[in-house]
Amino acid sequence: MLLVGVGRVFIWLKTSDPYRIDQSSRLEGMSWRHWCGTDYLGRDVYTRIVYGTFSSLVITIIVLVSVLTISLLLGGGAGLLGGVFDLLVMTFTDILLSVPSLLLALVFAGIFANTIVTVMIALMISWSGKYIRYIRHLVLDLKKEEFVCLAPLRGSLGKHTLMVHILPNLFTELFSLVISDIGKLLLSISGLSFLGIGIQPPMPELGTILYDGKMYFFVAPWLFIFPGIVLSSIVLLTQAFSHQFSERKE
Repeated sequence: MLLVGVGRVFIWLKTSDPYRIDQSSRLEGMSWRHWCGTDYLGRDVYTRIVYGTFSSLVITIIVLVSVLTISLLLGGGAGLLGGVFDLLVMTFTDILLSVPSLLLALVFAGIFANTIVTVMIALMISWSGKYIRYIRHLVLDLKKEEFVCLAPLRGSLGKHTLMVHILPNLFTELFSLVISDIGKLLLSISGLSFLGIGIQPPMPELGTILYDGKMYFFVAPWLFIFPGIVLSSIVLLTQAFSHQFSERKE
């Protein structure tokens, strides 16, 4: 939610309409009017990057929240219940982990409509695999902890133990992984958009901005440089924050 809030702040700094075409200003370099230059249609690159960053972050957050919801239900249930349900969930997880997310997105785009919703569903399914397995592993470890084993002796019901002892510890362990995956997932979404899968031009998104500028790399390098810097910065910042949190937790 913090990253989405930052995206909203950036939108307030917009300089113009991201869809506004001005053929008289096409492929202009950096200036006070256009901080990051213009593209081949005369659209302001800075504004498109601002809107594109916000779009990418919102999609990333939606996918991650959905992945966490699915994984908590399946992975948590497998760890708590065990038995046949655990076996079925782990078999399903093994299948998910054997299929690359890019391949699944390509298959979904080929079978269904090539839209961002299709890509989001494909990413939700493919990214759920590692989270289901990780959450199951965490739940199994937590069940062995002394404070969980002794909870029934103190009169705690199963629901109380789950809400007070298991879930808070789960979220603490998951936090660094989720922060790290924000950058990775955003990179995947932008990469798919660059390949023409998911978000389509003229909608601003970091991948589509790079896609629009690929034919003008030598003529107008700012079309690649600035969105590339933003994308790389988000990935590096999320990785650094995740690493810092992991070190403090230890």
